[in-house]
Amino acid sequence: MGVSRRILAVFAAALAVGCAFAAASPANAARPADSARATSHRAVEVTDIREILNKRSTQVTIYKGDGQTSLSVAANGRWAGSMWVPWVGNSAEMGESIRISWGGTARYWVFQDYWNTSNLVRYSTTYSYQNSFPVPGSNTGGGGKSLTIQSDGTLLLQNTG
Repeated sequence: MGVSRRILAVFAAALAVGCAFAAASPANAARPADSARATSHRAVEVTDIREILNKRSTQVTIYKGDGQTSLSVAANGRWAGSMWVPWVGNSAEMGESIRISWGGTARYWVFQDYWNTSNLVRYSTTYSYQNSFPVPGSNTGGGGKSLTIQSDGTLLLQNTG
């Protein structure tokens, strides 16, 4: 009986200090909508937009769905700061994306693809995860980026120093 109590005490102590006595979960248990996403299978890198350049002749509005914050970039203007690109893993999560609008119309939804192991930044013009494309430019690897809205309305992503 003494050995059993010691084993039970060691096990309880290990759980109390957070040791890894965990059972493997089924493959479909970790879904993108879960607050604690399983990321041990890859290196997750945050993409941080540190600058937005608006080369259009009209003001551009940026709305970040996961933080419900918005900002405007004046015509031919620049915004500087820090805006993490939200991870999205399915169409139900598209509301978390960074929405880019002008003229009262949403033109792009920008997000980091949760399922892509190179931390790919994608965009959609139709609010659809399935119908999304890599943002042209330096769209992988996380880190600091500059997002340019070109005069013709296309997007370009570049690494920052």
